[in-house]
Amino acid sequence: MKPPINFNFFNPIGIFFILVMILLSHKAFCQAAAVRGTIKSQTGERMPFVTVSLSESKKTVQTDNNGDYSFTTLQAGNYIISAKYLGANMESKQITLLNGQEMVVDFVLSLKERVLDGIEISGYRRFGKKESEQVAKLPLKNLENPQVYNVVPKEILQEQVIVTYNDVLKNVTGVSQGLVNGSNSFYMRGFENNSFIRNGIQDRKDNSLEVANIEHIEVLKGPSATLFGNSLTSFGGLINRVTKKPFDIAKGEISYTLGGFDLNRITADINTPLVKDAGLLMRTNIAYHDEGNYMDAGFTKRLFIAPSLLYKVNDRLTISIDAEIYQQKANDFHRLFPEMSFTKKSTESLGINWKRYYHGNDLTESKPSVSIYAEAAYQLSAKWKSQTLISQTKHSSVGYRVWNEIMQDSVNRNIRYSNSNYNSIEIQQNFTGDFELAGHRNRLVVGLDYYNARSNENFIIAYPFDRIGLKGKDPAYTHISKATVDAFLATLNPIRTISEQSTYSAYFSDVFNITHNFLAMASLRIDHFASGGSYDLAADTVTGKFSQTNLSPKLGLVYQLIPDKISLFGNYMNGFANNGPAIQPDGARTVFKPSNANQWEAGLKLNLLDGKLNSTISYYDIKVNDILRPDPTRNGFTIQDGGQISSGLETELIVNMVKGFNIIAGYAYNKAYSINTNADIDGLRQWTGPAQTVNLWVNYAFQATALQGFSIGAGGNYNSKAYISQSRQYGEFHIPEYVVMNAVAGYDIKRFRISFKVDNLTNKLYWGSYVNQMMPRRFSANLAVKL
Repeated sequence: MKPPINFNFFNPIGIFFILVMILLSHKAFCQAAAVRGTIKSQTGERMPFVTVSLSESKKTVQTDNNGDYSFTTLQAGNYIISAKYLGANMESKQITLLNGQEMVVDFVLSLKERVLDGIEISGYRRFGKKESEQVAKLPLKNLENPQVYNVVPKEILQEQVIVTYNDVLKNVTGVSQGLVNGSNSFYMRGFENNSFIRNGIQDRKDNSLEVANIEHIEVLKGPSATLFGNSLTSFGGLINRVTKKPFDIAKGEISYTLGGFDLNRITADINTPLVKDAGLLMRTNIAYHDEGNYMDAGFTKRLFIAPSLLYKVNDRLTISIDAEIYQQKANDFHRLFPEMSFTKKSTESLGINWKRYYHGNDLTESKPSVSIYAEAAYQLSAKWKSQTLISQTKHSSVGYRVWNEIMQDSVNRNIRYSNSNYNSIEIQQNFTGDFELAGHRNRLVVGLDYYNARSNENFIIAYPFDRIGLKGKDPAYTHISKATVDAFLATLNPIRTISEQSTYSAYFSDVFNITHNFLAMASLRIDHFASGGSYDLAADTVTGKFSQTNLSPKLGLVYQLIPDKISLFGNYMNGFANNGPAIQPDGARTVFKPSNANQWEAGLKLNLLDGKLNSTISYYDIKVNDILRPDPTRNGFTIQDGGQISSGLETELIVNMVKGFNIIAGYAYNKAYSINTNADIDGLRQWTGPAQTVNLWVNYAFQATALQGFSIGAGGNYNSKAYISQSRQYGEFHIPEYVVMNAVAGYDIKRFRISFKVDNLTNKLYWGSYVNQMMPRRFSANLAVKL
């Protein structure tokens, strides 16, 4: 059966081709000189609304919302360029411009006022800030980058009183939760995604992620294996956590949050220059989190310590080392699976008691982890720099996981006990250049990457442990405990395996200025994956050993219709997933190639009114043609010709136009379905997240003198119907659409900040993707003291 007509506003390949032809016909810019640059504070924050003046020309501009400025159409000659900002010391530099030259002049301003939370000017909040060298591993502005990405800064986390990582991603267009209750699973563009990247390099661990050390979150959309590899990304994109860094001012903040369902949370952010004159700086973030549950069991306790050390050896070399030390003890998140053949169609029709957790507080899981990150940045010359990165993560899983399956009118309770250890390490070397070639600007990164993951798993599975009634009273409901489970597991044989895999990669990415406003990106990665297989300790055998080599290209075009304000972009991006060989029923060993996802995308980016209005609108089409599937003509055989289509529209809007008034909004539509896998499900949406999502946050900081410091904010999320499964033979099971609203009121002055928050303002009953009730209405209060 043919899949349904694809949601399509236009043919992406055709639009991409037309865009190329239009851009190639553009005339080259004139040979006038130009000056551009970025202005930052001592803490590394980009500073908007700084006044930049150029002597002789009598020209004056202000930096935009990203701290960038530019002067164009200048004559050759000598100039003095000055940067001035109220509350900072003025800086000036003397420059000499040649005919046709584009010079980069950056400033770092020393502030007269001490700050910790960044620069905030005249009531304008910089939620539209998107510049980051980690997104493309190059110094690219958002309008110069042909890839779509979203950024969630720490100011939003503070304003919304966010205490869990899942809530951070509610501010990102097109992202929906997968697993819930402190898990690390999301859906993007029809594919599941995990947040395994910190500061642009691996941080692969199984525990829930702490928000106390987050400077901002970067969410890159679409297959991104070309620069980040396949082990840490999905075909839908990737999530990068950028952590807080030390700076040269003594400052700190201690915060306490009290809320419903026994929420108690303490955080501290202390920045201490150890030897300021020697450039030795330290910053430490600490969080203790203790929370109960809105169900009849369940709790979470975690302790998090994140020290960070920065050493400015000299003008060229900077070394940074940081760690995240994490200990969590909690009940496994609640999971309830409906069978595909279940006679009900949705969570609403089940009619069960949604407060049931199906196991007790003594079945806990401990998830300690230690992550170490080190970076050495060296300025080789005025045009080239070197970046060496090392990241190692060790984590363990010790304890019980419970998942429940609905079986007609009963529930199977399944239990897994694990005492397993995992270790991942990544070493990366990047050389980045910003230079001219035949009069055209090039920004080039060349990198080498090594990634290794090793696991030592020891677990027992009780499948099932018992079966209880789905509805009504059943005395067996409370018969699950550590004692009864341990007694049952003692009768089973444990499974012990050791596995290891390594990836060796080389890549480059070049952004070439065809003209000043017309850019082309060309990128390529070669990736050699080697799996040592899985060693079964009981059988003393190794299975699944294989290796693969794959090429992953990425291409993009950007044309700025109005420089630094409006740009058109198009991209082709590739992602891949390794497939192990299969032993077929006839004894033959079939070697499969990696599965490749190919995306075409086109869109528009806006950065208007000095950065007060930011927007991205794009349409994408992702296709995978080589997924493994059962052979329909030979029972038990595996072949590689299945696929998935995912296409859609995304739009993001960030508005800071009125003093004190801010809006973040997004809408996404996604159409995802399988092709050539199974006639019973091909063309039908499965467990790939909702088709439509909306996110909105509106905040106002009062400007009247009598109300100075007060602010209010409100917003929420809409998710359309999400299918757990669809089958032409067995029907469907879905999670209904929902709208959930949140609200915050706060008062912020020089020495303290107090906030009051209501989650799920209307007390909406709604469900997560593992068919469990999400959090009911909860009140919480936060008090922060600034040191």
